[in-house]
Formats: sequence, C-alpha cells, structure tokens
Amino acid sequence: MVTTMPPVLDPVRLPYLLVFGGVTLACFGLAAVLARQRTAAGERELAALFVAIGCWNACSVGLLLVPGRFAVRPLFAGSLLFAILVSVVWFRFAQVYCDRDPLPIPGRRYLIVGVVLAALALPITNPLHGWVWTDITVQYRYNIPVYLAQRGPAHHLLTGASYLFTFAGVRCLAIRFWNARITRPAILSVLVGFGISISANLLPVTADLLIEYPPAVTAGGGAFGAFGILVAVRSDLSGTVSIARRSVFDTLADPAVVVDTGGHVLAANEAFARTFGDPTIGEPFTTTNPALARQLDADATDRQTVQVDGEDDAVHYSVIASPVGVDGTRGRSLVFRDISDLRSATRRLERQNEHLDELAYSAAHNLRNPLGVIDGYAGMIQSELEDIDDPSFDRDRVREYVDKVAANSQRMEEIVTDLLRVTHASKADGEREWVSLGALAEAAMDAVNDAGNLRLTVESDGEIRSNPEQFEMLLSTLVRASRDRSGEEPVSVRLSASEDGFVFEDDAEPIDEQDAEVFLSYGYTTKYPGTGLGLAVARMLATSHEWDIEIDGSYDGLRVVVSGAAVRPAADTGN
Repeated sequence: MVTTMPPVLDPVRLPYLLVFGGVTLACFGLAAVLARQRTAAGERELAALFVAIGCWNACSVGLLLVPGRFAVRPLFAGSLLFAILVSVVWFRFAQVYCDRDPLPIPGRRYLIVGVVLAALALPITNPLHGWVWTDITVQYRYNIPVYLAQRGPAHHLLTGASYLFTFAGVRCLAIRFWNARITRPAILSVLVGFGISISANLLPVTADLLIEYPPAVTAGGGAFGAFGILVAVRSDLSGTVSIARRSVFDTLADPAVVVDTGGHVLAANEAFARTFGDPTIGEPFTTTNPALARQLDADATDRQTVQVDGEDDAVHYSVIASPVGVDGTRGRSLVFRDISDLRSATRRLERQNEHLDELAYSAAHNLRNPLGVIDGYAGMIQSELEDIDDPSFDRDRVREYVDKVAANSQRMEEIVTDLLRVTHASKADGEREWVSLGALAEAAMDAVNDAGNLRLTVESDGEIRSNPEQFEMLLSTLVRASRDRSGEEPVSVRLSASEDGFVFEDDAEPIDEQDAEVFLSYGYTTKYPGTGLGLAVARMLATSHEWDIEIDGSYDGLRVVVSGAAVRPAADTGN
C-alpha cells in the first residue's frame, strides 16, 4: 500500500511553501500593524502595498498546491494582476510619501488605469486571443507537475509597464533620501530590496524551480523589496514626525502633543510631559488629559485658550492647532504657550487705562466747576461796570482784566474738550475703512468752534483707509491750529490727497523753520496760540495709524504732510 503525503508536507514543496506562506502571513501582519499607525505620510499606502504583496505571494502558494490544470490559468492571471497592482500601489506610496510626482508625463493617470484594466481583462479573455499566454504546458520535476507559460506580447507590455511604475517610485524615493543627506544609508535598503525583487526573475533560468512563472517567483522578491522600504521609511528622519520631532518637536520649549483624526495621542514632547503629565501613546486625548480636552474645541483651527489650576494661581495657555500629514488628514499638533504673564500685564494695563480714564473725566469735571464760577463772575463784573460813576475808576483796565479772565476761561474749556476728545478717540474701535478725505474735512470744519473766517478747499479728493473717528479728530486738530493762528483775518485752508497720504496747508501765521519739529510736541504754546496740546494730538492719531507726519518749516504758513497711508481715487468704489 502506497501512502501519498499531503502537498503541504511534501519535502520538495515544503521549503517553497514555508517561504511564500511565511511571506504572505508576514505581509498581512505588517499591513495590520501599519494600518493602526498614523505617524507619517504614506503609511496607509504602505499598508496597502503589503496587502497587495501578500495576495501576490498567496497566488504563488496556490500554484504550489494546485491540484490540476483547471486552476492554473486563474492563478497565473491573479499573479500577473497583483504584480501590476503592487507596482501601482508602490507608485502611489512614493507620490504621497515624497510629496512629488514620480512620473511627470501627460496622461499618467489614464496610463495607470489602462494598465490595471488590461491586467484584469486580458488574462480572462486570453482563450479568445492568446495575447498573454500563447500556451501553458506541464513538466514533472521530482514527480511534481510544474506548469510552464509561453508568454505573449501583452504579458511583456504589462510587465514593462509595472517596471516603469516601480523604477519611477524607486527614483523618487532615492532622491528624497539623498536630499535628506542624513538618511542616505536608507537608500541601500530600497535598492537591495528591489534588486532582490528584480533578480528573482532570473531564478528560473539558473535553477530548476517548482514555479517557472516569473511573476509568481518575483512575489517573494517583491516582499523583500517592501521590507527594505519599511526599513528605509522607519529610518527616514525627514518624514512627518522625524525631522519635526528631532529638530523642533522634542526641543520645543512649549508643551506640544500630536493627536490623530480620532483624537488618539501619537506623540508628546518632554515639555508636555513635565507640564501636564506623560500621556499614554495610543490612548484618547480625552482620557489622558481630560481637563485640557474639555476646554478645547476639536474642530477649531484658530487660537484657543485653556486654564490649568496651579499651586498658587491658575495658569493660562494659548493653544495653537496645526494640521499634520498629507492635506491635514492625518491629525493635528497642539502647542501650548504660557500666557499667564501676558494676561497679567494686559490686566494691569487695562486697570491703568481705567485709572487714566477716571483721571481725565475727573479733571474735566473738576475744571468745569471753577470755569463756571469764572464765567459767572466775569459776567457780573461786566454788568456792574456800566453802573460805576467814580471818575477815578479805570473802566478800560477792568475790562482788560475781564477779557483776560474770559479768554483763559475759554482756553481752559478747549483744553478740557481736547482731553475728552483724545480720551474718547483713543478708545475708539480700531477697525479701518475707506473714507473720503473731503467729507471728513467738512465734518472737521463743522466740529471746530469760531472757525467762520476759515475757507476750506479740497484741491484733490481721495479715499484713505483709516479709523473714521480718529481721522476726523486729526483733521479737526489741524483746522483748530489754523484758527488759533488766524486771529480774525480770513484764512484759506487747502487739503489735497497724495499717493500715500495727504497734505494740509493754510496761509495763516507761518511757523518758524526751527520750530517745525517741536510744534508737534505737547505744551508748545510759548510763541503760538493754542490749547497747549498743539498738533501733538494730530501726531498721536497719525502714529496710531502707523502714518508719518511732519511740518514743512519753509512754507509761508502751516504745511503738514502725512504719508504712509493707503490711498485710492475718490471715484474708485471697489474694496
């Protein structure tokens, strides 16, 4: 009685089955591991590559165990199809991982789709045309049937296309590693792996194998090539995590953590571990750091603020979220910056501003009380003067004193008004918009009292991007300076827009050239009339707009030039 051993235990087949079967299981296992990783661009494609290689090797196992000729053709077709798919998936992996096109030729996508469809359709329809295999014969080696395929022109074309995609990907990855410099040793892993894959085609020529069909033999070499790629990628320090972690991420002084699209922690630097505790990699961020996760909007892309209770006081962090990976689909990084000192300084400034506001309003109200008294007594003195009959009484001198009281009273009123206007303008909303120079000049003229002797001319109108309230006050300050220097004489005031600002001119009392610069300072009223604030208010408002302002001391009158502004023609209504 003769006992036939199962094909799996056949001593001739067993080494082949161990190699191809072991590679198949290893590829599927690595694909499962990579599918759970979300640390670098291209790992999803790399996982798909191992799946395709695993299926490719499974077809080789099937050819070893095939019980008859009827199953050979489907396995040959599957082996050829998966060989093509491996080259296409590899091409896609190189494209995503290197972020560049490995094969920049017109119609590349149509070529790839056409090759895949041909690899699927031509073997199925081969009995009708014989383009893939002209014939399949059988030989017996070691009493085991070995099937031989006589390849046709379509087989050679499909194989050539697969090599085109493979070499394009290898070249792209080699350039990536070479440019990274520090990862040049990883090129060896790529070249050796694919060298094994390509040289596997020569094995049927040099040895009597149980598998003579080249794509089936190459499946094992392709697996070694993929293993080489995996080694290269894992040693690549220019990937999504590598350079970021070594150059920036780990050395970042601010706490930082990377989470995937599902909210799982991928990495955390030492600063994060020291500040918030060392999170467990792979666990949800809501579990490892619930206090932080509750305060963060998972979908927000703008800056957020979180608060952490400290030993003495609460600590505030500004959180900057940035996408990680290809097209931001792999996850995001969260960088936490301590802004507690900034918030404290901001609160102190806010309190100081509140105090200054209170001081300004208090000074204004307190000044108005004696002003009312001065005005009241000045009116009474003027009314009493008409009834005094004493010949020695010098009515002209009393009237002169009363006029001085009234003038100083008016000046103090203007000082108070300027203080309140400056305070109000400094608190105005900083939003800027396009405003008409001519329209705001008219409004500024109306806002200045006793300016009836001024004649405004807008020689060149335009629109200036500014805060309307602050800009109007700037113009009214310039108009007031013209009024103060005019006395009762008629004065011409001219405004004209320039390429980057505007020019204000009048023909009132000229400014000495040596006084042009200091005229913009507070309290410069020794030689020129005014409230004491002078054009310092205009300088403050111009500076708040980041404009430059200067006085042309050589001009016969007052000429103020403002530059650095955004200007457009008045007729332009677009934004």
